[in-house]
Amino acid sequence: MATITKKQDKTKPASSKKGGSVKLMTVRDFLWLTGFGCLLGLSCPGMNQWYLAWIGLAPLVLAIAASKSVWQAGVRGLTFGMAFNLVYLNWYLGLQPLAWLGFNEWQGWLLAVAAWTIVSFHQALIVGLFSLVARLIPTTGGFIPQKIPGGWRLPAVLTVPFLWVLFINKLGNAPNALGVPWSMLEYTQYKQLPLIQVASIIGGIGIGFLIVMVNTSIASLVATMTGKSLYKSISATEKKFAILQLTMVLLLIPAAMGLGHWQTARSILKAVTPVAILQGNINIDMQKTVHRYTVDELLQHYMRLLPKLKPGLCVWTESAIPAYLSQAPEIRNLLVEICRTRGLDMVVGSIDRDERGPYNSAYGVSSRGRFVDEIYHKRYLVPFGEYAPQLVQYMPEWVRRLTNTPAGAGLASGQSAQVLDLKAGLVAPLICFECISPELAADSTRKGGQLLVNISDLAWFHKAVVGEQMIAFSVFRAIENRRYFVFAANTGPSAIIDPQGRITARSSIDDTTVLTGKVGFVSEITPFTTWFR
Repeated sequence: MATITKKQDKTKPASSKKGGSVKLMTVRDFLWLTGFGCLLGLSCPGMNQWYLAWIGLAPLVLAIAASKSVWQAGVRGLTFGMAFNLVYLNWYLGLQPLAWLGFNEWQGWLLAVAAWTIVSFHQALIVGLFSLVARLIPTTGGFIPQKIPGGWRLPAVLTVPFLWVLFINKLGNAPNALGVPWSMLEYTQYKQLPLIQVASIIGGIGIGFLIVMVNTSIASLVATMTGKSLYKSISATEKKFAILQLTMVLLLIPAAMGLGHWQTARSILKAVTPVAILQGNINIDMQKTVHRYTVDELLQHYMRLLPKLKPGLCVWTESAIPAYLSQAPEIRNLLVEICRTRGLDMVVGSIDRDERGPYNSAYGVSSRGRFVDEIYHKRYLVPFGEYAPQLVQYMPEWVRRLTNTPAGAGLASGQSAQVLDLKAGLVAPLICFECISPELAADSTRKGGQLLVNISDLAWFHKAVVGEQMIAFSVFRAIENRRYFVFAANTGPSAIIDPQGRITARSSIDDTTVLTGKVGFVSEITPFTTWFR
């Protein structure tokens, strides 16, 4: 197999033929890296050109290997990553209009574009860091490490995917790094159910590894067949090995499908419990400019939806009751009476507080006629939305105000998973963006959750594709843990997903409705749930 060579010093910019330093970015490089990055972005959920994920990263792999210095590789990765994320995260533009926050049209667009650009740049920095390290590590085109003059080289077909999931899925998007692991390649495949069943063993992160592995093999073949100078020699034997490598990697796809099918067949996946999502289609903050809803009015609004419900599980969305529910005995008594007389178990989005501060919370009300003692507090808070990072405290007041958190302080973070012990079974709640975290979903399942329920309020983003992308995340969380997954969004879309990732029911955006279906309560723990932390 051909070997990637790094002829220049890894830490110093290489020199050009005329003795000058190499440009980190030319206009030509910028244009084709931006173009290919945008093309890969079209694979995202909502645009659904899923097949592009299997080939769209290969141009970046080639650009990294051909870079004349680690800094050039980093800049190339930054450029590619910025274009990719600007397309993938286009839903940030859905923040406009922001009249409900007191901003006029042009201010709303300015803030929406700023949020879109800043978050995309943050994600692009992670891609740039991945590219820099990938260029720094000596690699070979084969499957095994190879010792050549100058030292050992690691197989790119394994090293590049490992670095990708390490930086993109884990380190770069860790909560402490203000990361929001949203634009992951694996989510592009959420409709390819035969392939992603193996996520119950290797997780979405394993699917991402496989996608990058295929792209790296394609890049290796392209470079070998075209005789690029990044390879030490181009012999007929090396070309054959490049073809063989890609063939072997592609064979991993049907192997993964077979393994996933085997694991699926071992699961008992029965849906017997009726479930109903109350999609109220009200955002109390946005509608303050038209009408300020009282808690009583909100309760009356949701009560009008209750006659449509059969005995079973009823899910209210995030902050459906904007009150400190643990300290509101009248509301608690009302909900308890409804659950007792109608045979309903409820998961209710509301607020809680203690000495640490207020929490975005989920309560459980049992058809046995009582509130569940455990209250779930959201663990994964959205930076600048639900909490202000420490650095914001040193900024002007108008910057703190833009974080949309109370006085720039925000919400407190929950410390652990909680399971709501309802009559129907054990429900593990997640709130809003927490469906992006395989760690939190697996942790909640290990805690004893037999059903995963995510309550969200997506009204901030109007009719953008954010809801479709969150459903894609939920599909993976369902398969990884082999749990039914209820995704309840205030303004929609809401969805009911079975343990094989099939969307059995879903609602439309901006629709006041009750979405109904059936779920099961599953106790089996998957290999992924066991090992992934």
